[in-house]
Parts: sequence; C-alpha cells; structure tokens
Amino acid sequence: MKGGGIRVCLILLALAACQDSVPEQPLLPVAAGAVVAPVPLAQATTEPGQLFPVYLATTARGCRYTTEIDPPILDDFVKDWYSTHLMAADERPLTELAAAAPQQLHIRLIWLRAFDAPIIVRIHESQNGRARIEGIRLSGAGGYEPGEIAERVSRDLSTPEYQSIRTLMTSGKLISEPAANCDFGHDGAQWILELVADSQYSFYERWSPDDGPVRELALQMLALTGFDLDPIY
Repeated sequence: MKGGGIRVCLILLALAACQDSVPEQPLLPVAAGAVVAPVPLAQATTEPGQLFPVYLATTARGCRYTTEIDPPILDDFVKDWYSTHLMAADERPLTELAAAAPQQLHIRLIWLRAFDAPIIVRIHESQNGRARIEGIRLSGAGGYEPGEIAERVSRDLSTPEYQSIRTLMTSGKLISEPAANCDFGHDGAQWILELVADSQYSFYERWSPDDGPVRELALQMLALTGFDLDPIY
C-alpha cells in the first residue's frame, strides 16, 4: 500500500526480525507522547516550498519502539505524505495563512483515511468574532494518491456553529494533549490538526482515535462541511 501502510509494514517486519537478536525493551503505553507547548508564530518557520514548520522535524514525539526511540513528530516520509495531499488541495502553510491576523483563531484539519477520500477543512476567525469555513474533498484516497479537488465548500459560519468550535477550543483539554501519540497500525486514518491562536502555533496528530479532544474537534469541523463522511475511522 502506498502511504502510511507501507511504513507500518516495514516497522512491523523490523520488529519481528529483531526479536531474537535485540533484548526486549519495554514499550511506552500506546497513548504516550510528548506534550509540546505552543510555538510563537515567529518561531514556527517553514522552509521555502514546505508546508509545515521546521521544528516538527526536530521535536521528539515521546515514543519508544523496539527499533527506534523518540522519532520526530514529522519525519521526511510523513511530512511528504501529508504535504502531497495539501498540495493537491492548493493549500499553503497555515502559518502563512494566519500571518495577516495572528491574534485570531485559525484551525486546519487534514483527514487522511487509507481507502477513502481525503478531506481538508480550515476555519478562520475574523476580527468581528465571526468565522468562515473552507472545506475540500479530494477524489483520491488518503493512503494512496490524493487525486484532484472533487468537492469544495466555502461559507460563513453561523454564530451557534462557531460557538460550538470556540467552546471546544476554550475547554483547555487540548493544552494537556500530546502533540502526537504512539499509536500505529495497518491502514486506518491519520487525523492532523494545526492551530494558530494568540500568535502561537500548535500541532496534533492521531491515528484512528476512538475518543479525545482531537477527535471531538475534528468531527465538529467535518460535520460543518456537509460532506459525506462515511466511513469514519
């Protein structure tokens, strides 16, 4: 499988091959991961042609595997995978999109299901306290080629709609969440959230989460697009 499945298979094969030659090491709980403080927008810089801040490639995710300890939040493989889908949707770095109004709230969700259409959703707050949603559904599959833009939504959110997002953002639950947990498996889906709030950038990544504030906020954003979301995994 092209995408996340290839990487997972290689990891599993390496783990099996090393069982007899490497002393068994305890694994951190699958939900473990490093809590990373928000980064000032001025420090969340991107290299030319890149879509994610550089620090994500040098910040450890806080995981321990048998063959690798503390890999970065975004290695080159994953960064390229996510970026390929963003580029197919004509997306720019969220830090760049938020630069004109860094004090406002800016959120982007990248939802990459292995066998189903990738969906990218952005919400941008305006100075009058209102917000606008931009959603794109691609024609490909999250674990394969992204395809082309198949469906797009762009509209102002109603006050109740945006308030539901603000309520989740102001609950404080995300602050204590790790940037990326240690879960991985065959297929599934990557749920990636980027946030800019009060001139600070935050990043969260999950693999097929069953619960938690990242999933809760992502589902709220997805529901606001009106897209067909089945299946959810």
